Amino acid sequence: MKLCGNTFYHGSKNKISDGVVHAMPGFIRGMKVPVTAVFATNFTRAKLYAVMRLISSGWRTPNKDALYVQYLKQDIPEKAYVYELDSDGFLPDGEYDYYCLTDKKIKKIHEIDIMQDIESGKLKIYVLKDKLVSEPSMEEWREICKHKDKFELYNPVVKEI
Repeated sequence: MKLCGNTFYHGSKNKISDGVVHAMPGFIRGMKVPVTAVFATNFTRAKLYAVMRLISSGWRTPNKDALYVQYLKQDIPEKAYVYELDSDGFLPDGEYDYYCLTDKKIKKIHEIDIMQDIESGKLKIYVLKDKLVSEPSMEEWREICKHKDKFELYNPVVKEI
């Protein structure tokens, strides 16, 4: 399956200065061993992947246009990055994700101002309301994420009355 002409995006917490997203070990759906590849998706999901490890700890799940997290870190960094890539060489890995077994040249860099995007509503972060008694498995966490009432929208702006 050739995906020429499409644009894919790779999200990262790191600023890449050499103009190339390098293949790194990661998991492809259904495989039990890591594969060295460049992973990409649509812009919204790439943005969530870029941000999620910077702002949260514990379990976290990107869901369509929002991020569901177990814990929010106290010191949220200023920037995350989304790299625009051409689709040549990518293969599908599920409904929204793709992988390429070779390094990919960056077409364009999108800098994400994390706090500005949260404050403006462009980036929605939902934090688990109650601490869990025990650490959930991945399957248990996915089940928890189905119950949106267990989360509250993070709003860093506190207005005094």
